[in-house]
Amino acid sequence: MNALARSAGGPQQQRSIQTRSRLVLAAATTFVEYGFASSTLSRIRANSGVTNGAFYHHFATREAVAEAVLGEYAARASNAVAEATRSAASGIDALLKVSVAFAKLLQSDVVVLAGVIVTSEIGSSFLSHGSYLDWLARIRPVIRICQREGSIRGDFSADHVSSLFVSSFTGTQLLSGALTDRQDLVERIGVHWRMILLGLTTPESAERVEKLVDSAFGDYQTTRVSEMTDDALSTSRTEEAQHALR
Repeated sequence: MNALARSAGGPQQQRSIQTRSRLVLAAATTFVEYGFASSTLSRIRANSGVTNGAFYHHFATREAVAEAVLGEYAARASNAVAEATRSAASGIDALLKVSVAFAKLLQSDVVVLAGVIVTSEIGSSFLSHGSYLDWLARIRPVIRICQREGSIRGDFSADHVSSLFVSSFTGTQLLSGALTDRQDLVERIGVHWRMILLGLTTPESAERVEKLVDSAFGDYQTTRVSEMTDDALSTSRTEEAQHALR
């Protein structure tokens, strides 16, 4: 009996896992399309294609779905960080590779983008705290490695430098999202890295760090940032003019 129950329960459990993953993906897609505030449970369920019973079996509220999306976002971000740092030759190299890897995820992975959108929209809610704290916890030990290597000045607090990096990346991806739908995110981060590291690196390591930045962002043309920003501003002004003439 027990063996039969386990045998019967195996496929059922697998289907339950697949349904939950399907719901998380549907929720992420809905959050990206409508934003968290306008993503109703009915919209999420419609995107998922599952029945009401199957939906509410897994998630009773929108907040519960959001928490699941944030959990999957955290897992994918952690995997990206681990993969990026595995081949890093130094602390600075790891920071740069993590930046590029996460920026690419925001451009290509709807669950990761949804996680960032939810975190940004819900602000001070307890659901958002975990994401920011996770990133601070990931970056802080890498900063300490950089300081031991002499790449980042030791008179700065690792906590403060970590906060600067997380804050800068958060603001950069928001601005890039608003102006170019994150098309120029990697290039824009490269521009900001150059300016930030200029003030953080030691004189002895400045040339080496600059070469690492060139290597990390060499495939991306940072001149596109100004061009794409100008295009966005031009489009905005044209739309404003058309609206004024109506």
